[in-house]
Parts: sequence; C-alpha cells; structure tokens
Amino acid sequence: MALLDKADQVDVQSAASPQHECWHEMRESLGHKVVAVFDEGGPAEGSQSHTAIVLAALKAAIQGHCTNRAQASGITNAVLVAWLRNMSPSQQTQTFRPQLMQAISQADLTPTGAVQVVEAALQCLQTNPAASLHALPVLKPALASLLLDNTPIQRPDEMEEDVTMTAQEYQALVVRKVCRCAWRAQHIPNFLAFVGGLKLPDQLSIILKKATSACIQAEAVDLPKVVEHIFCISSTGPKAEALQAVVDLVDALDAAAAAKSKDERQQLCLYEGQILQWLRNKLPTNADLCQAWLKQLKGRATSYSAFMLSVLLIMSEALNRLQQPVMDLLQALMTSSFQADQQMQQSAWLASLPTISGPRGADLETALLTCVSNSTTCPVAEQGWGLLPRPMISFAVAQLEKGSVKAGELADALSGEEESATAAAAAPHVAAVLLGIKLLVASFAASPGMRESLLREVQGKLVGVKEEVALPFVAVLSILVHRHPQAVLQHANLLKAALDRFAFMTPTTALGVLVALQPLALLRKHIQAYMVGPSGVLRRALFSRGVAARLVAVRGLLYMIIQQLRTMDEGEAEDAMEADPELSCSQSLPASQQPSMSAGSGGVTLLHELMGLMRRSLTQQAPIRAALYQGVHAILAADPSVQESVLELLLPHFELFVQAEGPPLRLDACACLQDDAVIVLEPVDLLLTCVRQVLVLAQPRDRQVPDSIVGMADGDTTPSILRPAAEASQEASPDQTLQRRFSSLRHRLLSCELADFGMDRDAEWALTSPQGALRHTQAGLLLGCLEVMIEDVVAEATGSSGSATAQTTGQQLGRLLELHDSLSSMASEGKHAKPKKAGEGPTQSHTQKRSRAAASKATQNSSTEPNRHASVSNMDKRAPALSVSCLCHLLNAVLDDGLVVDSEALASSLTRAEVEEAETAGTDSQASTHAELARSPATQTFILQTCLRLLHSCEPCAAQHAVVIGTARDLANRAVAKQLLAPPDWGRLAAPLIRVAHTIVQTTSSVNKGRTKGKSPAGEKLPLLAVQCLEALLTLGRTAQGVTEVLQDVPLAEDHVPVASDAGASAAGQVISEHLPLLHQMLQTLLQAGRGREAEAMAHALAFIGGLLPPALQQSISRTALEVCQNADTQVTHAGASKALISLHLSTAGTQDMEACMRVSKAVEHVLGVDEDPRTQAQHLQVTSKTGGATASNLFMHLEALLHAIDWLLTGLAKMPSSSPSGTSTNSSHGQLREACYQRLNSLAEVLSVGVACSLKGPPSEQIIKLLVTTYRLLKSATLLIKAPQKAQQSPPSAAFQSMVTTVHQQLTPSVYTFIFDASTHEDEEDQNQAPNAEKKARKAKKEGKQIGLLVKAIEEWEFNLIKLTRSCGINLMRHAKKSTNRDFRMTFKEVPESEPVEEEAQKEDVQDQSTAEEEGQASDQAKRSKVAAAQDEEVSE
Repeated sequence: MALLDKADQVDVQSAASPQHECWHEMRESLGHKVVAVFDEGGPAEGSQSHTAIVLAALKAAIQGHCTNRAQASGITNAVLVAWLRNMSPSQQTQTFRPQLMQAISQADLTPTGAVQVVEAALQCLQTNPAASLHALPVLKPALASLLLDNTPIQRPDEMEEDVTMTAQEYQALVVRKVCRCAWRAQHIPNFLAFVGGLKLPDQLSIILKKATSACIQAEAVDLPKVVEHIFCISSTGPKAEALQAVVDLVDALDAAAAAKSKDERQQLCLYEGQILQWLRNKLPTNADLCQAWLKQLKGRATSYSAFMLSVLLIMSEALNRLQQPVMDLLQALMTSSFQADQQMQQSAWLASLPTISGPRGADLETALLTCVSNSTTCPVAEQGWGLLPRPMISFAVAQLEKGSVKAGELADALSGEEESATAAAAAPHVAAVLLGIKLLVASFAASPGMRESLLREVQGKLVGVKEEVALPFVAVLSILVHRHPQAVLQHANLLKAALDRFAFMTPTTALGVLVALQPLALLRKHIQAYMVGPSGVLRRALFSRGVAARLVAVRGLLYMIIQQLRTMDEGEAEDAMEADPELSCSQSLPASQQPSMSAGSGGVTLLHELMGLMRRSLTQQAPIRAALYQGVHAILAADPSVQESVLELLLPHFELFVQAEGPPLRLDACACLQDDAVIVLEPVDLLLTCVRQVLVLAQPRDRQVPDSIVGMADGDTTPSILRPAAEASQEASPDQTLQRRFSSLRHRLLSCELADFGMDRDAEWALTSPQGALRHTQAGLLLGCLEVMIEDVVAEATGSSGSATAQTTGQQLGRLLELHDSLSSMASEGKHAKPKKAGEGPTQSHTQKRSRAAASKATQNSSTEPNRHASVSNMDKRAPALSVSCLCHLLNAVLDDGLVVDSEALASSLTRAEVEEAETAGTDSQASTHAELARSPATQTFILQTCLRLLHSCEPCAAQHAVVIGTARDLANRAVAKQLLAPPDWGRLAAPLIRVAHTIVQTTSSVNKGRTKGKSPAGEKLPLLAVQCLEALLTLGRTAQGVTEVLQDVPLAEDHVPVASDAGASAAGQVISEHLPLLHQMLQTLLQAGRGREAEAMAHALAFIGGLLPPALQQSISRTALEVCQNADTQVTHAGASKALISLHLSTAGTQDMEACMRVSKAVEHVLGVDEDPRTQAQHLQVTSKTGGATASNLFMHLEALLHAIDWLLTGLAKMPSSSPSGTSTNSSHGQLREACYQRLNSLAEVLSVGVACSLKGPPSEQIIKLLVTTYRLLKSATLLIKAPQKAQQSPPSAAFQSMVTTVHQQLTPSVYTFIFDASTHEDEEDQNQAPNAEKKARKAKKEGKQIGLLVKAIEEWEFNLIKLTRSCGINLMRHAKKSTNRDFRMTFKEVPESEPVEEEAQKEDVQDQSTAEEEGQASDQAKRSKVAAAQDEEVSE
C-alpha cells in the first residue's frame, strides 16, 4: 500500500524520463499484485476497500504506461475484471464513481480485454444485483470500444466453444442478458439510461417489456424519470410502442396501488399527473407518434384504462388536427362496447358462455368517471389531470349529440335517480346519452373553472336542434340545478340568456327548461322576476305569434303559480310548527292558516296574475283554452279561496255555448269551416269537464263534498237558464248559478235527440267533403260532452246517496250510453261514404289538399286567425273525456254486477248465474237497472273502447311528458308537474281492467256460436277489445319495472300456481312470474274458442313480456306456446295467430333456441316439403299449407339473429391475441368459445338442411339464400380462426370442428345445390306459364343470378380454405364432400330456337329430339365431371 501511495505522488511529466524507469516496473508489478490480491480473496480486514485499491492501480497503470498501450490495457483489464468478480454487496458508495469513470475514460481497452470486462460486468449483474451502480458504468464504455473497433468478436458460449459474431450482434446479446437480470427498484433509471444510449430499435420490444415488468416495484417518485428514459430508448425506433409501454406501466401501478392506502394512491395520482403534463408538452412535436398510436388502438381488443383514456384526451387537447380523430375513436369505442353489452344481454346463448375479453360499457364508464375524479384530486393544470375537463366536456357533448335518443327512451332511462341508471343495461345509443349526461354532471362538480364553458355548451344545444338532441341537455340542466343550485346561480347571466330563447324552443324542450329552472326562482327573486314578472319571458311568450309558444307560456305560468303556493304553504307550516311545537308534520293546517292568493301582498300578486292569465287565455285559440281548463282544477286544489274569482270568469264564458232554445249546445260556435278547413273554436268538452271539477271543489268544506252536480238549488226544478233575467240576477253566488246551468244542461241532453244537433244518418258524413269533416268534428265534441255527463251520473250513483237514486241514475246512464252509441255508429259508418253532392264544388283530392293547407296556415299563422285552431276529429283516436276514476268505477261495475244496488229491487234481484239461467229458460229476471247495464254487451263494449282510447292517447304524449316530469328532481315538484303536464294516471286502470279482460276471455264463446247469417252476435268484439286493452297496458309499462307496477295489484286465485323463478331473480321478475299463468290461461282459452285474432294479440303481449324477462322465465312462456301448438284439440286456422305463436315459441326459447328452430323447421318441412315419416304428423305445431310460408319467413328471421350473434363472437375471437403459433388456443376461455361456435354452427347447419329441403317461393326463398350465404361466410371465418400462421406447424382441428364440417358436407351442401337446381327449374316453368314480360323477367333473373352467384362463391371459398387446412394439418376434411355433386352445378334454361312457323306435330317432334340430345349431352358431361372429381379426390387424399 505504501508503494501505491508513493507511486501516486509521481509527476506525470517526469514519468517519461529515463530515471523513472524503475517506477514503470514498480507500477506494472503493483498492478499484477492488485490482481493477485483479488484472486486470493480480497484484502485483509482493516485494509483499504476494493474500490480504493482499484482506483490506485488504474491510475498507476494509466499514468505510468501512456506510451505502452498494451501493458496499460492489460493491467486495466485485469484490474477491472478482478474488481467486478470480487465486489461485495457492501461496496455500494457513490464516492469513487466519478474517479472510476475518469479512469476508465482514459483507458484504452483492446477488443479481447473489452469482452472480458463485459463478461465480468454481466456476471456481476447476474450474481450481485446491488452492484449495478458500478457495473453499468464499466459496461457501457466497454461496449462502445467494441463498436468503435468493429472487429469480429470471439466469445465462449455455454458449450465452451468459441463463437464469432459482429460487435452489433454481441451488443444485442448483451442487452438481452441485461434484460434478463434482476432490476432493483432504485436502480431502474440507471438500467434505462444504459439501454437508452445503445440505440437498439430491434430490441425495443424486449427492453420495454422488461422495463414495464420491473418498474411495477419502482418508487412513485421515480415514475416521471422512468417515462423520460423510456421515450429516450424509443428515439430511434417505433415510438408508439414506447407510449403504449408507458400506459401499461401506469395501469400496472394503478392495479398494484388498489391494495395500498389512500395517501399512497393520491401520491401516485400526482405523479401520473406529472406524466400527463410532460406528455402534453412532448406530443405537439411528435404528431407521427400520436397518429401511429391511434392506428394501433383501432384494432385493440383489450380494455381501456383511465390513464389510457386520459392520454387520448390530452392528445386531442395538444394537437388540434387530432381532436376529431380522437373523438371519433372514443365514440366508436363506446358504441362498440355498448353494442357488445347489448349483444350479451339479448342472446341467451352468449350469456351462457364465458365472457369474451374486450372493452365493456360499464368499465369504460368507470374509467371516464375516474378521469374526472382525478381532475378533482389534481385540479391545477400544471399537474396534468387538470387538463382533462375541456376535452372531456367536448367528448360528452359529442356523445349527447350523436345519441339522438327518443323522448320515451330517455324517460325510461331517467325514470329513477340518475345514479341508478346503468348505461350498460340500455340500448347503445341510450347508453351513450346516459354516459354523456354523467360526464357533464361530474365535470361540473369537479372543475369549477370549466363551469361557465359547460353551461354555454348546454345553452347552445337548447335552440336550433332537434328535440331528441335538446332533451338530454335539459336533463343535464335539471340535475345540475338539483345538485349544485348555488354554483349554477353564479352564472345567472347564462340562464337568462337561455330563457330569452324560450319562444324559439320546441314545446317539450321549453317546458323542460322551465321545470328545471323553477327551483332557482325560489332561491333568487331576480330569476323569478325574469321568468314570470311583468316583463318576464313567460309574459312575453303570451304575446308571441306562435301558438306553441303561447301554449307553453300558459302551462308555465300555471306551474309557477302552483309552485309559489306550495312554497307559501311550506313557509306557513314552518311558522305554525314554531308556534305550536306539538303539531305533527303529518297533521294538516287549519283552514285559517292555509295559503291563499289573496293573503298579503304576495298573494294579491298571484291572484292578479291568475285572473289576468285566465282573461287573456279565454280569448285565444282552442289549444290554449284547453291547457287553461286542465290547469284550473290544480289551482283550485292548491288554493280553494280563489274559486269565486274563477267562477266569475267561467260563468259568462260557459253561457256563450249553452242556449235556451233549440239544441242545448251551440256546436256551430264550437267548430266551423273556413276555406273548406275545419276550425275548432272551443273545446266545449274540456270546458264542461273544467266546470264540473270546479263545482265539485266549490262545495263547502264543513260537509261531505258531492261527486255530482245534480238537482237545482233550493229544490227548484226550473232550469235557471229558462228563468227571467231579473229572477236569475237575484242569485248571489256564482257557484250556485253555474251549478244551475250545468244541471240544466244535463237534463236537456238527456231529453234531446241527436237530430236536434243535425246528427242523423241522412246527413253528410263523408270525411272527404268539408261538411262531412265538420260534422265529424262536431260529433266528436258532442261525444265528449256526453261523456262528461256520464261521469257526473256515475259519480252520483257511486256517491253517498247512490242507493236511494239508483233507479234514476240507472235510467239516465242508459240514455246517455244510448245516445253515445248511436252517434258513434253514425260517425263510424259514414266516414267512408261518398259525398252527397259529388258534382258540386272541387274534386275530393283538391278539397283535401285545400283543407290541409288551410289547417296548417291556421295553426302556424296566428296573426291571420288569432282565435281559431285547425282540427278534424278522428273518432277512433279521440281522447275520451271520462276520467280514470270514472272508468275504474265502470270496470268495477262490470265485475260487481252494477254500479250500485237498487234498494227497492234488492229483494228481487238475482245473481249473474241466475239471470243467465232465467234468460236460457225464457223467463224474465227482476234485476236492477244498473245490473242490466253492467251485463249489457253494449255497455261493456263502450267501457273497453273508452279504456283503449285512453291508453292509446297516452302513448304519444307519455314519453315527452315523462321527460318533462323527470326534470323535476324534487318529489313535490314532480307531483305538480305530473298534475299539470302529464297524461292521465292510466296505471290505476291496470287492476280492474285486467280483471275484466280475464273475465271476458274466460267466458267467451266460440266464434261460430250464436252467429246468424249476415249478423254477428252481441258482444262479438268484447274478447278482442279485452286483449287489446291488456296489450296496450303492458306496452305502456315499457320496462320490467313498469310491467310489474301494472301487474302487482291484480289479485290471483287461491289455487293459482306461479311459475318457478330463480332464487336470484329480481323483484320485478318474481312479480311477473307470479302472473304468467294467468296470461297463459287466457291464451289457451282464446285458442280453444277459435279466436285467432285475439290469440294473435295475446301472443304479442306475451312476447313483449318475454323480452323483459331473464332466460329462465322466458322458457316458461316458450313451453306454453309449444303446448298450445301441439294440443290436438286446438285448431289454429288464423294465419296471424299461427305466426305469432311460432314467433313466441322461438323468441322465448332461451338456451334451447336451436331445439325450437329444429322443431319449427321440421313442421315447415312437413307442410312444404316431402315428409314420408308418419311419426311427424303429431309434431306439426299447427302449421298448415296456408301458414307455412309465413312460418318459414318467421323462422328465417330468427335464424338471422342467431347468425348475427355467431358473427359477433367470431369477430371478437379473431381480435383476441390468444392463439399459439400452431393455431391452438392458449387461453381456456378462448378455447371454450371456439368450441361453442363450432357446435352452434353444427346445429345451425342441421336446421338449415331441413329448411332448404322445403319448396319455398317468394320472400322465404330469398331469405334462405341470404342465410346460406351468411352461414358459409361464417364457416370460412371459423376455419381461418384455427389456421396457423405461416412457417408454423398446424395443429389438428378439434373434434367439434370436424363434426361441423361433416354435417355441412353430408347434410347442408347437397341440399343447397338441390335447392338451387329446383329453384331454377321452377322459375323456367313459371316463365312459360306467365304472359311474356321481358323487363320483369330480366330484373328477376338478374336478382336471382346475383344471389345464387354469391352463394356458390361463398361455398367454394369455404371449401378452398378447408383444402388448404387439410394439406397443413394432415387430416382429410373433404372426405365427406361429394365433388360430383358439389361441382355439378349449372343453371339450365330451355330455349326454343327461332324458326319459321311449322305444323304443330312436327314442332313437338323437334322439341322432343332436342330434349333427347340435351339429355345425352348432359349425361356425357356428367360422366366427364365425375372422372375429374374422382381424380381430385385421389389428389386430396394423397
């Protein structure tokens, strides 16, 4: 050691002098001694460290041998090799590293010595991972010296044999060995720095894979530095792989951090934000990297993480030209994932298989919401996550714009709280809209700086777009107001700007915006003043030229008035509870403390607003008056104190349409003609409904409120309208006066005839004439008035004194029903009649055009006709004036044998069974009037028709109103909106209507029973009406939960046996399963009675329910349909019923769908094919020659859906990177999915082989050709799926694949070619029998030729791939294919050569000779082709 210290003090310049030669020898011997020290096991304890000895020896060797390269290199090599081999784990210090690097840089290593140093360094890394800090700096210059010399390298391999390679090859080998070494977490940046300086693009994938796997254990603080090194590595290679490696690395760290603490996860999130910020600065100069990565992602089949989606959004933010491609990629990703979810839910077969890997809608939704929540954790833009809100908002807006969801679909999706709305469970376009709504709401909460921009986006999408696009943004606005009212109020200027465009929105959108913003009006007075103040938007909308804007303004003002009353009620309730703490919240306030419009300054304002609104609305168009009439009842229910003011306005308006002489109603003042167009001036039926409701609410509170407005005040029986004016003016209260007028109108309607209104069968009823259209409109208004009176009579009969007046109300109800039935019959019979005066006036078509043009002009241009609205009443679609409560009473009357029991006839009344027995015996029964009405088929028909019209009237408006109601997030607001804006509460009809329908169906008779020639028995339409009502009820339910609400109140029989459901079934599924036997029983009863049309409607209803149920419950419906079809006692002759039953059996078969398809296919073959097996006679499923074509078409439609599911699965399997080079599957689930596809295609081939053997004509023939083309294309895809890549050994196909190929060869393909030949022959015969039509023949031949050509091409392509697979796997997959059959396809058309006219007998002989020659030629051609096919078989077998 002393010698080393002494040598270290020698001057470099004097070292070259001769007197210092002894020092050269001393340094050389010292170098060898250092090596010997290492070889002997290292220095003794207490001596200098290894690194100090190495540094001293290297310095001595380099400084002393500057002129002798060989000696210095030898000493340096020996010292470094010995040091690396003997370094202990404790020799980890950074003190000597700069000196060591300096010493190595000054050394001049030979190639052999450099190889020795490299091998020693590799050995050090493999045996001592802790020494990487010292081994890597030695390794890098050694490799650099080898590349600089560029001489062949001799290195020993594992077999102790010298191997010669180039420096570049040796460097790649070293890199692979370094990647196989263990990388410690703290040394990962050093390894990446070493590899990054080597510039090895060929080894990039290996390096990135090692870096990703090693960095999982790295510290979070080193993550940004690691990412920089990874991008440095890829500077000379494909950068897209580096970016993907970074994403995979972060995903792995996120997965590992799931089990860590919250602080550690937040720390990792911060460093991820730094990576995003670094990428934001790096990507603008690497556009090629972005484009390459986007191209790589388009074919990606794996899931997308939150960080990957964040990188995509950052990319769209960094490069403007990539913004649209990124958005398109994300939208396509969301659409495909949601479609995959829907496909898995709709197909019972796919649901029973293992889940295929790939992005799922729920996972993507979670990842995007995680991005938004991370922006809350790191809100600063410099942290990276803060850059996401802007592109996230753009993506969410694009999702809402692209969705184009219908109002009803959005209402179903947002029926509950938005948190419970699962995007993956909805249709793809609905799921996209739900996702956009959630992202906008989450972005608003997470990013305060982006709230103004978000609200501007929402505001801009409310005007100038379709209603389907605007409604989701209305839902966003309502949710934001409900959750963050104070934050939304900070941008009140944007809300006011949206309200300024109120008149330009669609009616539904405008109502939705109004209901959504109403809670803010209660928080800020200036918002309320801007909405309903003297110069507010609603006031201005009242003076708009458009009728729609004024209609929305009236409804909006009524809604705001009721909400202000409710707010006053809540405030006064709080004050009352403060004054009396013992007052319960469930107790109502005293009458003196209830809110009133006339109490206080605020109340006066509300009263004045209401009166001003009513005065103006009563002078406007009919739709505006109708909206006012519908809202007055809600106003009086909220504040009964204003009834006198309301009655004062209604009384003079009511008297305008009631007259003392002649007919009771002035129908000419309610509807008229202008320019041959019918204009409704007054909805008098709605006016009478409003008057009746007001009079009911106007009764004193201290006594029971009557349900009917009957009788005269103070016992006076003289109608007040017939009294002198002086006597009538003495009446003090407006309610008594209006009550007299209404009672008088009811009695006069009971005593009048239809001829008094000009309604008789000799009048003009043709809808094609102006007078006929006017009469239909007036008849519709009169029918509505009669229905109002029917409701009043029903209310009286079901009231407290109903038993005492049962006889009177029964007679009145019968008279009103008689008038209603007569008028309806006249209108229905006369609407298709020809005009009375066909020669006068314009032609019918010209009249219709002028009527439509005038009606449209009157509707849109209110300045020309401010008080009129165009309308022509349609009797079948007219909404009834009867309320839901009245219909419930009438339905219960049918069940309970009358509305009320007559006390006088109670002793003599008989039961229904006794009455029927008496009628059968020919005796008179002493039943009450109400009982007779309830048993009357005419009354039951009226009740069911009214219920059906009510349900149908709810269908077009229920969806839009549900969206409007859905914007009211508060339950109290929702109740008010439902009362004013929604259709009637049809759900209350469910229980009594289903009970009546079941009773009618169970008591129905056969179609031919009681039928006389030319006349149908009474009540013939009742079963059909009952089933149609049931179908309409279930359809309005729309969802499983809605159908459950329809069925849950229906009572079940004591011996009822419900369908067994799974233990894990939902509550909705259990309720539906309990009621399925009831519906099954109705279907069986209808078929046994021969009611085909009714059974068809019932089957459609069951099919709708089946689509909402899980597969286990679906199969019970399918079994019922199968039992009905196989029942020998049931004869289904109705084509529609047969088709509906077969469709029901197929659509609800669940996992047994292939068995059902085979069953139906054999039934079709039995009718349309050649079936000599007598055992199939009992399994024909009620399919006849009349219904065979429709059944085959239905079967092929179902098979098309099954093929679509197989295609989707094969496409997903082709994208999955889970196949080995030999073509076998390395993933167990992947192999199971393959086998399932083969088995499915095998079963499908068996079904098609039976179907193609039938004699099909027309559309079924075209359908099966398309199915066959798709089937053979899928067979080709399945074959390519197991094909090994080039230069790889092909594994033999599985047994399932070989079985599928055998089935197709033996059963399907020969039948297909026979079908093609028979079809071409049949076409030739048809062409000969039909009249010559060259153009039609050419079109048909071209179409058929194209389809058949595609089919033959698909078959040949599949067989070509089978032959290639046969050669590679060594198994003859074509051994069952008959080449003589497969290749012997030729379409033959018999052509008669043109010749001069000859005698008939000679012409027949020529034709026979020609046919014989053709047959001989075909036979010879057949023999030649057989020989060629045999040769091909031998070649394939070899």
